[in-house]
Amino acid sequence: MVSKRRRLDSENRETVTEDASKIMKQPLSKLARKSYDSHEVEENGSIFVRLLKTSGLTLKTGENQNQLGVDQIIFQRKLFQALRKHPSYPKIIEEFVNGLESYIEDCDCLRNCLLSCERLQDEEASTGTFYSKSLIKLLLGIDILQPAIIKMLFEKVPQFLFENESNDGINMSRLIINQLKWLDRIVDSKDLTAQMMQLISVAPLNLQHDFITSLPEILVDSQHANVGKELRWGSTVVMSHGVLVCFSMKRAKFRAGEGTQ
Repeated sequence: MVSKRRRLDSENRETVTEDASKIMKQPLSKLARKSYDSHEVEENGSIFVRLLKTSGLTLKTGENQNQLGVDQIIFQRKLFQALRKHPSYPKIIEEFVNGLESYIEDCDCLRNCLLSCERLQDEEASTGTFYSKSLIKLLLGIDILQPAIIKMLFEKVPQFLFENESNDGINMSRLIINQLKWLDRIVDSKDLTAQMMQLISVAPLNLQHDFITSLPEILVDSQHANVGKELRWGSTVVMSHGVLVCFSMKRAKFRAGEGTQ
């Protein structure tokens, strides 16, 4: 089902990079929507594109934000039901994820799926926040998709580990790992922990530090002690520093009575 575990914090906990992509938009006029439609990704028989669209999300080409026409929770519920009730379930899960993998082979498409979606609203709707989570983040909130999406993300990260930041300051490796922060529920916490540790072991030092300090925002509390012990056996200075920073901050929050994941 759609994940239900409450967040430790509001969306203000998202990273600066992701927050920067969340832009306040004015309600689109009907004329503006027509021009946006010209940038819509065509289905071409893709079950991935079709199910997203019928659930309320439209993929866009180029630098145009993907568009969400319904509330996030409604989108997740619709997509879950479409997958779960599909005649070929559970095989449809593999087909859907394969469609996603093929789609994000293009770096621009991958980037769009990692950045926030634009939340379309009617002209008569009340003003408010006109952005949403990224498509990947939304898909991670659906239990039957989460394990396959996480596996796919960890297969993608190594492609960008040694690349420099883009002209707009976005580092793709960080952006991919940011998707895993503050998930309401983690279906397989042990597997996620193992994959994070494996990634840290091969990452360059600057990213290694970033990944380590992100662990409290990614892993469930029950994994923290074991991960801390494993990292303390690391031989690099950046590992030791990262462990001290991220886990001391976590303990400080506990003492302040901020609750747990």
